[in-house]
Amino acid sequence: MNLYEILQSYRSSGIYPMHMPGHKRNPVFQMENPYSLDVTEVEGMDDLHHPEGAVRRLMDQMKQIYGTRESYLLVNGSTCGILAAVSACARRGDTVIMDRSCHRSVYHAVYLLDLKPVYLYPETDFGTGIALGIQPEQVEEALCGNPSAACVVITSPTYEGVVSDIRKIAAVVHERGIPLVVDEAHGAHFAWGHPYWRAIPETAMAQGADLVVESLHKTLPALTQTGVLHLCSHRAEERAVRRFLDIYETSSPSYILMAGAVRCMDWMMKNAKNAFCAYRDSWNGFHRQAAQWKVLSLWEHERKEPSKLVIGSGSMEGSELAALLRRRYQLQMEMASTGYVLAMTSVCDTEEGWGRFSAALSEIDQELAAGGSESGVRTGRGGWNRREPAVARMSMYEALNCSGRRVRTAESTGEISAEFAFLYPPGIPFLVPGEEITEGVLVQIRDAKQGHLKLMGMEDGTGEYIRVCGKRS
Repeated sequence: MNLYEILQSYRSSGIYPMHMPGHKRNPVFQMENPYSLDVTEVEGMDDLHHPEGAVRRLMDQMKQIYGTRESYLLVNGSTCGILAAVSACARRGDTVIMDRSCHRSVYHAVYLLDLKPVYLYPETDFGTGIALGIQPEQVEEALCGNPSAACVVITSPTYEGVVSDIRKIAAVVHERGIPLVVDEAHGAHFAWGHPYWRAIPETAMAQGADLVVESLHKTLPALTQTGVLHLCSHRAEERAVRRFLDIYETSSPSYILMAGAVRCMDWMMKNAKNAFCAYRDSWNGFHRQAAQWKVLSLWEHERKEPSKLVIGSGSMEGSELAALLRRRYQLQMEMASTGYVLAMTSVCDTEEGWGRFSAALSEIDQELAAGGSESGVRTGRGGWNRREPAVARMSMYEALNCSGRRVRTAESTGEISAEFAFLYPPGIPFLVPGEEITEGVLVQIRDAKQGHLKLMGMEDGTGEYIRVCGKRS
């Protein structure tokens, strides 16, 4: 089958999506024949790169909704917005302070501008290895040690839904007069849900961040690749933001994607209150069922937002649980880690979807309990998060442009990596070009392979070989 036929087959298979995009293929959201709507910048259609008509009205609507100086529509995903935001805040060779759990698009910005990254390492949950966000004290310490830093970049919420205290971090950053960039790609629902469900946090915009990137498609009823870059203050130059969006945004933006963003905004304006109240009720019902599990477990944290469901797989590998849910129950997870699966929920999930998911997990839990399985997640075997501070031996720019050579991964300790290593999803590197390859990195690669996780970034997809620049100096 070709890709189109595969998509048709998947649509008809009965598989329910516990993954993004946030519209969940809910039949409420319909769009007529996309070919009939696929046009270019003809008269009357406006231009994303110079909006004066309908696109400008959409961005003005978003600016009003989110309370920003400007809200720029993105059709190249949050990746485009992150590249533009970092590029607007830093010049070639600058120092940037960044969350080590940033998405690889931030690392790509570091590479393109040959920036000097200073990493903030989040504390991790002992039982799962999940990153628990960035503390304001960490940011303050990093800024004291790097007073010439051009900006601070953090991810909130994380892939598993943990949010940092943006208000306090912004206050620390602004004392230095520099901008705070927040990757809020997984928090596009915050602005709409917070008024009706207080477990959903305030947006980074409301808490004082200067540039915020959100993926509409991850948690709202919008098409994949649609996002927003919010400019919230004068600490970032508007002209620079526009210039870099012109560079990173496609010169042929899809009017279908832009129309999808319009329909998303209109639907949320009309339905947010009822949708989030119903969503809260479904979530509470699921949690009541989960409280009865004996082997599987639902991971929660005081700083975790509710849309992500992190389900400890007990005695099973996360990949085993994910495979079982798909094979037997036709439920597709967003991600599997070594000791848990991640399910993404949204206001577009149906009662039938919630019910199927809850019933499937309860049945699996009963089977595991009857077989004598123990509860919980295997201690300390979390997924992507870097488990030790990295040691950079050369810049990312130098490493990615070195001639390099291929060596066996098992024999690469002490070498300087010429490539990334990350699990996808979520696409957060635990090894960055220019860093020394340590035993800890090799353990993560082995864990990924043994857990049948999707290891990416390395030229050799098997992970048996890795490109290196040479021994440490």
